[in-house]
Amino acid sequence: MVEHVNEIVLVGRLSGEPEWRTLSGDDQVAVWRLIVEHHDARSPQDAIDTIRCVTYEPNIQATVRTWTHGDVIEVRGALRHRFWKSPTGPRGLYEVEAASAALRLRPPRKEKAVS
Repeated sequence: MVEHVNEIVLVGRLSGEPEWRTLSGDDQVAVWRLIVEHHDARSPQDAIDTIRCVTYEPNIQATVRTWTHGDVIEVRGALRHRFWKSPTGPRGLYEVEAASAALRLRPPRKEKAVS
């Protein structure tokens, strides 16, 4: 028998600031998006994917709180497909549920000119 595997490794730039959502009780989920570049054989330019990532783990959330837009992040986790009912019918989305996440590079920030 072949064992099934659902392992994702992403390295990309943080698109915007992470978002926080409160779940039932006091639990929170951290949500962020990574911009991951990849080569597209059909185009002379590299393409990008914007991938939604989440974590429910407080220890990973502590790391996420230190990130800012443009940071290069490594995420390891599993691909999840979430479903729910909306007023317009069934909905769904794919996201990576992080088992670990780390800052790989913080680009230099542009200094604001002082006048």
